[in-house]
Amino acid sequence: MVENFDNIFYLILFLINLAALAFYGYLTAFNPKQLINDYEFGDDSIGAIRIVGTFVWAVLIIGVIILFRGPEGAWIFFVFGLTVSVLQLLIDLGHRMKIIDSNYKVVNKTQDTIISIVFIVTNVILINGLSDKIY
Repeated sequence: MVENFDNIFYLILFLINLAALAFYGYLTAFNPKQLINDYEFGDDSIGAIRIVGTFVWAVLIIGVIILFRGPEGAWIFFVFGLTVSVLQLLIDLGHRMKIIDSNYKVVNKTQDTIISIVFIVTNVILINGLSDKIY
């Protein structure tokens, strides 16, 4: 595995990304009530949470395959992760600045902003560090 990612540093960053995806996958599939309570979604949102979770699980499964097979040619996986994280950060900041959905109650947590930034940084580092393999 280490040889697939050039060195242990990139492997650890990749594992951190997978662990975070697994955590969100767990929340959406097995503990959606926590998300409903934390973000005040309402009980009717459980279906939407589980639908979003299917996307998280799909990315997680592809990531596990990349972990064992190597990242060769998997640039789209990393670019997709970076793009999603950038968009999540923009939406989060838009909510905070009342640019987006200012007429609605939106729960913003600092941890969500930090997590988006961490995903952005790790994906940029992985894309740059593994560019000889993923492209």
